[in-house]
Amino acid sequence: MTVGANAAYSITNTLKTLTTAGLYNGGGNGTMTALYGWSRSDDIAKYLNPDGTKYRMFEGLQELASDVENPYWILNKNKLTDKVNRFTGGINASINLTDWFNVLYRVGYDTYNSGAYTYIAPGGAVTEMYQEGRLSKSGSDYAFLTSNLMLNFNQKVGDIDLNLLLGHTAENTNRVSRTNWGYGFSTAGTISFGNIVDDQKFFTERNVTKRLVGVFGELRASYKSIAYLTVTGRNDWSSTLPVENRSYFYPSVSGSFVFTELLPENDILSFGKIRASWAQVGKDADAYATNTYLWAPQVVSGQFIGAGNSWTGGSPNLVPEIQTSTELGAELQFLKGRLGLDFTWYNSVTKNQLASPRLAQSTGYIFLTLNSGSVHNKGIEVSINATPVKKRDFTWDMTLNLSGNRGTLGKFLPGVTFFYVTDVQIGGVKAASVPNGGYFLGLTGDRWLRETDEEGNEIPDGRYVVDETTGQYAPTTVTTNVVGNREPDFIGGLNNNLRYKNLNFSFLFDIRKGGDIYNGTDWYLITRGLGMKTLDRESVTVSGVSKTTGEPVSYTYEAGKTYTVGGASKSGEFMIQQYWSKYGDNAHNFITSTNWLRLRSVNLSYDFTDLIGNRGFIKGLSASIGGYNLLLWTNYKGMDPEVSVSGSGTGGSGSMGIDYCGVPATRNVTFGLNATF
Repeated sequence: MTVGANAAYSITNTLKTLTTAGLYNGGGNGTMTALYGWSRSDDIAKYLNPDGTKYRMFEGLQELASDVENPYWILNKNKLTDKVNRFTGGINASINLTDWFNVLYRVGYDTYNSGAYTYIAPGGAVTEMYQEGRLSKSGSDYAFLTSNLMLNFNQKVGDIDLNLLLGHTAENTNRVSRTNWGYGFSTAGTISFGNIVDDQKFFTERNVTKRLVGVFGELRASYKSIAYLTVTGRNDWSSTLPVENRSYFYPSVSGSFVFTELLPENDILSFGKIRASWAQVGKDADAYATNTYLWAPQVVSGQFIGAGNSWTGGSPNLVPEIQTSTELGAELQFLKGRLGLDFTWYNSVTKNQLASPRLAQSTGYIFLTLNSGSVHNKGIEVSINATPVKKRDFTWDMTLNLSGNRGTLGKFLPGVTFFYVTDVQIGGVKAASVPNGGYFLGLTGDRWLRETDEEGNEIPDGRYVVDETTGQYAPTTVTTNVVGNREPDFIGGLNNNLRYKNLNFSFLFDIRKGGDIYNGTDWYLITRGLGMKTLDRESVTVSGVSKTTGEPVSYTYEAGKTYTVGGASKSGEFMIQQYWSKYGDNAHNFITSTNWLRLRSVNLSYDFTDLIGNRGFIKGLSASIGGYNLLLWTNYKGMDPEVSVSGSGTGGSGSMGIDYCGVPATRNVTFGLNATF
């Protein structure tokens, strides 16, 4: 009998700040939006007056809540921190009852408690009710317990090896989230809930419990070293689905054939294998998604106690989400392994997708949890490895990985034109999935009209339409045009590893071809007259085709001159300002099909073990230095094309490919020393 255990404990402390926006429903702004949009004629470092009071650029001219908060005030006066204490551990026991029967049992435990602290200092440019200060302390206790029992049988019948696995799994998840918050400090300088009157202090708590039980089996068979077959099946029961639908089964089958075992041995094709697989994977819903809940009771109209529906409605008839995938592939090795190729084609369809799309509020909710439709993904993955040089003391290995995916949204809810699963919206552009075969990583927004052909259809790259009543380009005035696809044509990586005796040097390049990125930062700057394109304010030219006649037209507006537009007299300065103000109406002005080559990492290490020998208590010693995100070559004009305005926590198609006043990825250098005793 063999018994094993593992454990790990970590403490993480994070000091953070608001970047693009203020606190939800609290007004204000982030440091980066203020930094990008600050007046060039004002000293941004001046956020306090000589007497220590707050400096306001427009004091006496507008309300405090209308100010743009100085980033130095946000960084030095406000405080936002996170702390996470985490423990993970596991125990396993294995016993061989016979030479063909083995029993394995494992228990795993993952628990953490996290705390978030937010302090908004009095005097901030936030909603009026929070201008005397705001304090929030929230915490979350999480515990995940899992157990697995596996019975392993193996037997050989002639040239056939048989392996049977039967198992049982159980999972239990508990999460308790608590938030204490309040606003309006009674005495300046005392940051405490005790310094806030009772009717301005609030407490919320949320408890989540989820359980899943499953049984599974796997049968593996192999014939010599030629043919392999694997069949699996699993059935889960989830507490998050309705009783009648909480049981779901998903099988898989895969096989491979090493055809070079049947060929004469040769120095050209060293190894060849083809493979195929078909698999289903089931997924349950989030906890309590079948029910609709009320907000906590609150005072309405100053004298009534009321309650209302949560903005997310539940569905009592949910069924599990099932993903079905098919893969075909081949693995080839040439020249005794010096050159290799691994190719995979895949096709995946997810049916009964569980999501909470934004629907018409006539449903009574903003979001509704339901089985919304299907998602289709298909693509290829290619890996090429080579060893250009292989000597006794020197080896050079290369690996090139390339992949391309095409994701589309299949059938969706009748009458729903777009699937807006997130609130990501910058400059009129939204992250959207397009039903019935459209882009899964789409972008929708407004754009300028283009000229049409004889049948009235827009010419994709035709001239823009000019509205003579305004003297400017004519927008569609519709924000549901499909204006881009954020999914890359392909991505890849090229890794090189060079070893000379005990010295090892490696470097990795990231590659991306295509995929639209919306430069919301450029939109933010241009619409405020701060973009580089707006430096020339002496003249602009609007040229295209007339909205009325379809004939070519061109208008040039110059500062200091007067023009008659739409029957009214307009100054050249006004027309120039209008041009840049309306420039943001055309999403295509800020979209780039982006390519990049990025030096992702460089690592150098040396093994000193041979130098120290076996003397003393140190048995091994190595040192390393690494650099990450070091260089970037790209056609994207923003700060960093590897952007996501809302981070990885955003659901659905997320906010990948939308850049808005963000912070680029950092460049890191690490040093390491590894000793074995």
